[in-house]
Amino acid sequence: MWKAHLQQGDCPDTANAASGIPLAIYGSVARAGAIVLMLVALFLAPFSVAQASEVTYRVVNVAANDVLNVRDRVGTSGSRVVGGLPPGTGGIVWTGQQGRAGDGGLWYRIVHPRIPAGGWVNAHFLAEEMQAAPPASAEPPGSIFKDHTAQNHDYRVVGVAANDVLNIRSGPGVSHGVIGRFQPNARHVRITGRIQTLSGGAVWVQVRSATLPNGVGWVNGRFLDRM
Repeated sequence: MWKAHLQQGDCPDTANAASGIPLAIYGSVARAGAIVLMLVALFLAPFSVAQASEVTYRVVNVAANDVLNVRDRVGTSGSRVVGGLPPGTGGIVWTGQQGRAGDGGLWYRIVHPRIPAGGWVNAHFLAEEMQAAPPASAEPPGSIFKDHTAQNHDYRVVGVAANDVLNIRSGPGVSHGVIGRFQPNARHVRITGRIQTLSGGAVWVQVRSATLPNGVGWVNGRFLDRM
């Protein structure tokens, strides 16, 4: 059975007791104000969409005998646990959606093979995974892009959640700005043949698209495969 977390941002919302001011002071004004606040809450829901990162995350700050609860909405109040991720679980993908709980805690919507439908977790319990360089005996990373005919092939986007996009950046690496996007089912992607391997081992590939400034941009090669 999953254990509920009661750490930063994943604890029940609390409310202060009434101050004791006579209700007569407020009267119908208080009731009208409550209605206005409810309407504002509907339009200013605590959700925003941010650019999903090209990196994956792992579970941190969770006890060895516990799990990180994945919920069907932001916060613990009124939400339902839809799954659990043990400490150290990696390969978690942030969809780009984030929200603030009633206590101010930051939450991310994530997907993982254990929870393919996705759910919400407190961002305090996630840490970016560093991609380790492959052993010398392994096939060089990005090898499908390294032969002299690579630019003659069509590629398709892989490994991107259905409700996410693959960012196209102005240079190799997430430090460069986003200049375009590929849909998660994009096909017939063409590359220029230029690649760059970063210090962490990630191979970035320059792609062509008429919709991009100067017609080219860069994506993480692990999200492309030959058709």
